[in-house]
Amino acid sequence: MNHTKLSLTLAISCVIAGLLFSNLSLAESSKAKSTYQEMEFIQTFKGKNKAFVLQTLGKPTKKSKPVKPSNADSIVGQANSPDNLKKDDIEMWYYFNLVKYNTKNTYKQAEITFINDAATNMMFLN
Repeated sequence: MNHTKLSLTLAISCVIAGLLFSNLSLAESSKAKSTYQEMEFIQTFKGKNKAFVLQTLGKPTKKSKPVKPSNADSIVGQANSPDNLKKDDIEMWYYFNLVKYNTKNTYKQAEITFINDAATNMMFLN
């Protein structure tokens, strides 16, 4: 009986300690930098995957996928690539007031374009 009580107390202590340490590590990882300079932002995120960006910046304010215009094939012509060729997965993520262009002002919007889970293009807009 005494051995069972000791084991139960030890197990509860381990669970509580685990919860405390996991909350501390989550708090550290969720502390995103408030703003970045342009080149700092580009160098930090170029080529990185979505998981890294999510961990560093958090969820984007907005996401979108590119849309092909309905008459694009008739204007451009037939595609020369085989039908069985895998299409790239393209997605744009948007963050607001994150990138500075001088000491006082930030761009209203920063867009990160992912192609096949790699950040390939970044654009800053006002």
